[in-house]
Amino acid sequence: MPESLRFDRFELKPSERILLVDGTPAALGSRAFDLLLCLVNHHDRVLTKSEVLEHVWPGQVVEENNLSVHVSTLRKVLGASAIATVSGRGYRFTLPLRPTDTQSPEPAPTGPTEHPTIAVLPLGVLSDDSRVAYFAQGLVEDVTALLARVPGFIVIAHASTGSFRDQQTPIRDVARELGVRFLVQGSVRPKADSLRISLQLVEAASARILWSAQFDSQPGETGDAQETIARGIISELEPELTRAEIAHIRRQRPDNLNAWAHYHEAVGALAARGWSAEGITTARNELKRSTSRDPNFGLGHSQYALLTILEANIGMVPNTPDLRADVIASANAAIKLDDGSSEVLGYAGCALCDLGDFERGIATLQRALELNPSNAQAHVAMGAALALNGKLDEGIERLRYGMKISPRDRRLGFWGWLLGCFLLRQDRVEEALAQVRQSSRVDPRFHLSYVLQAACLDRLGSQQDALAALRTARERRKELTIDEIALTHGRRIGGRLGVLWERAG
Repeated sequence: MPESLRFDRFELKPSERILLVDGTPAALGSRAFDLLLCLVNHHDRVLTKSEVLEHVWPGQVVEENNLSVHVSTLRKVLGASAIATVSGRGYRFTLPLRPTDTQSPEPAPTGPTEHPTIAVLPLGVLSDDSRVAYFAQGLVEDVTALLARVPGFIVIAHASTGSFRDQQTPIRDVARELGVRFLVQGSVRPKADSLRISLQLVEAASARILWSAQFDSQPGETGDAQETIARGIISELEPELTRAEIAHIRRQRPDNLNAWAHYHEAVGALAARGWSAEGITTARNELKRSTSRDPNFGLGHSQYALLTILEANIGMVPNTPDLRADVIASANAAIKLDDGSSEVLGYAGCALCDLGDFERGIATLQRALELNPSNAQAHVAMGAALALNGKLDEGIERLRYGMKISPRDRRLGFWGWLLGCFLLRQDRVEEALAQVRQSSRVDPRFHLSYVLQAACLDRLGSQQDALAALRTARERRKELTIDEIALTHGRRIGGRLGVLWERAG
């Protein structure tokens, strides 16, 4: 792809994700930019609405009015005649492209790109049974659709990878033809009364296997098994894919990092350091850098908003009017920039709820779940919002569901602590203790899990064990105070643990 595309008084720079109008950057959201790039790249023909939706919202169920809104946005910037609506067919970009002053060689597909790309190849079917072949095809489609919802990655459509079925094409050649950095490949074969699915994540440039796993379907299961297995695959594949991308980023020079690279560094900080003060602060700083690089990066704004108010709500930074204004501005910017992304709306909606604006926050979370019913974070946030509004039973069940559908999520330590807090509110003390102990095993650096353990053990009369848990909490966070405990767990627990405070020092 050329470094820049020129038309009329505009210059489009794909690698930098910038549209210049008479040399000045235009304010375009990430979806509007993707739509423009899609139309310009296919300027020689009419694109159907379904083609545009597949390019701009791959694997997502999106209403056509979202497309109309972004087309309208582009027309306001480019002029009403720049994008023609062809009745009954779709859209076409009408402005003639001008040649660039210099021709730049096309970059290698596996080199640094704004968005890392991945393709799920057709699975090898080691059986003559047509039902196994149908199962394998459906599984690839489901995994592709779920993978397309992982923030920060572009997934090649299933229609483009189908041509590699039953071909012995070398990995590097497949990657070059598809223009991807990562590939998922594997096979399906009968095994006794079940099917064995074997998968690998491969780095295209080196042909190195980064992850491999096997999954079995149970006898008698049909469509539900296919969906369950697809979710299980994603729950294991997503962390490995993110880890591989972070490693790729860190092999680059720091001054080359783009908005998506900083976003992945933020994710990596939480994965490596947990929900500690260091982890959250580092992640927030990386997200701030990402939106500085690209002010129209909705996902960066939404995650920054959520981490900022969470950091204040758990007592790590002062909850000042300026901080709250910053959170509101970031959440509003995210929603305005990318209201068709379930991930963006999930984070922004949670941030609004954490600010106390439950009416708008819950409405935003509902929209996130309409776009993607598999958004675990949005389910957890909705559960917390319901519980905080007096619907404890419903909220706890929603929290459990969100955690269930993402069993290897990097946020399970925090989510488990949150669930434990609501269980304790219902006086389900032993259940809360079991849950928060599991939370500590997932993320042993998160100090609030040990505070909640201390509260549960105190309630059960195990004073010495409560004292040990409180000591661990203070070791995890040296700055921990009784006021922080009262803020995060309530004054009653703060008062009870205050009695043990001096002995735990």
